[in-house]
Amino acid sequence: MANSNIILTNKTELSFTGDPAKGDGYYGYNDGLHTASFHVSNFLGRIWLEASIAENPTANDWFPIQLTATHHYIEYFSQTTETKGITFTGNFVWVRARVDRSHLTATSYNVTQHGRLEKVVLVI
Repeated sequence: MANSNIILTNKTELSFTGDPAKGDGYYGYNDGLHTASFHVSNFLGRIWLEASIAENPTANDWFPIQLTATHHYIEYFSQTTETKGITFTGNFVWVRARVDRSHLTATSYNVTQHGRLEKVVLVI
């Protein structure tokens, strides 16, 4: 049975983290198959997916999920509008998404410069 949740939407901040969403490990599924879709509009920055196998994760319990062949994040070097899907495996209890723009020189969020993360959808 597939379960789909929007796990992150845009915030008026340069960098931000979404709330944890239940992964397949929470439900006791054992196939470990997840799909995430990233919906961006004129977006500039990095998007990370992080997971935890702890039932009640603390800040130190989160680890990155490999999203490309070379990085744990999806990076948009210039403003991009697209929807991108990625499938990954792991028996995770919790999954969350994070926007990181700490590598940019900006000190505050500006929608015309940084665009929007419309949503990240997780399907388990």
